Amino acid sequence: MRIAITAPTGNIGRRLCEILSEGEHNLILLARSPDKVQQLVDKGAEVRQGTLDDQRFVVEATMGVDALFWLTPADPATSDLRAQQNEVGKVAALAISENKIRRVVNLSSVGAHLGSATGPINGLCDVEKQLDVVAEHIVHLRPASFYENNFASLDSIKANGHIYLPLSGDTMCPMIATRDIATVAAEQLLDTEQSGRRIVELEGSTRMSFAEAAQQIGEGLGRDVQHIQVPAEKVREALEGMGAGASFIDSLIELYEGIESGQVTFEGGEAVHVNTPASMAEFPRDTMKPMLAGCIRSVQALPALRPSRYFRGRQIQSLSMP
Repeated sequence: MRIAITAPTGNIGRRLCEILSEGEHNLILLARSPDKVQQLVDKGAEVRQGTLDDQRFVVEATMGVDALFWLTPADPATSDLRAQQNEVGKVAALAISENKIRRVVNLSSVGAHLGSATGPINGLCDVEKQLDVVAEHIVHLRPASFYENNFASLDSIKANGHIYLPLSGDTMCPMIATRDIATVAAEQLLDTEQSGRRIVELEGSTRMSFAEAAQQIGEGLGRDVQHIQVPAEKVREALEGMGAGASFIDSLIELYEGIESGQVTFEGGEAVHVNTPASMAEFPRDTMKPMLAGCIRSVQALPALRPSRYFRGRQIQSLSMP
């Protein structure tokens, strides 16, 4: 099977490629920086250099593929985040239609069925609808908040044992490890028995509050870690200092408000709901602890985004719940 993978340098994409490379599949990697996927190329993958907002590039790069893993990037400097996400979604829809790609797995997010008051997830809702029109067989993965979002707090954890978020500690939030998302994505790409449109909701083994998550992170790291609620304006100041635009910042704060109010939830109904095995208790020990050794840049109230965040003028590979 020829499978095109977008964002192969991200936490999900890289692990997905590793899983699929173990089988007899031809992987086509759509990457901005080919040098970052050289290890995958050494294993036999083909790399096509370009960006996912480039219509010609995406159409040409996905010619002849049997399946596509799609992830909608977000530009933190854009003047209109939802419009930018929609434009990228149109590129994906055109490639699927032009190349008659039979199977599509689209990375979306919990809350994508709502379409409003969910910040960056609003755009992912729009992309789902765009792809539904053109895809013969499509699976929308709607994962919960990533354990890896806590990478944004490594500096403050090392400095003073704090995780800063504009959310109360007792706010409940489903969470998941990205490696488990990649495992499910691989299963869905290779499952030729299922057909039509499907929603697969994903969360980890146990749902917990932000305070409980901080406690488990501390236990895994062997030190005291506490969740500290900060005003949303602290997040705004931090992101402005990193070059993010007003649309991106406003969208993220809207998402925080939706989480705090309990509005951002799974759809349920006919959606398939999967609880994946990796627990928050093991995540900090296996993943965060090795990263702490060389980590200290600045201590401030940072919003919990994915590790590719905060680079002026560059896209964030995807957005889910913080």
